[in-house]
Amino acid sequence: AETLKSLHRTAARLKPLPKARALRIRLRLTQEEFAARYHIPLGTLRDWEQRRSIPDAPARALLRAIERDPETMRRLLTRVA
Repeated sequence: AETLKSLHRTAARLKPLPKARALRIRLRLTQEEFAARYHIPLGTLRDWEQRRSIPDAPARALLRAIERDPETMRRLLTRVA
């Protein structure tokens, strides 16, 4: 528990992280739709939203990219899959 608190304090000092839930709601997507669209495991998304875990560096980059241009990210990830 203390390690997770430490991680949250460290993350708070870094660039603001788009909140996964707020981003998903802004895009008007369910958890299932957001997870499928952006190739994020549903359980992982739920953990982020419920603050049971925090996104690692690559996941933070993905969330920032989705926040900046969700449609382009959807298209790019669809091509890769």
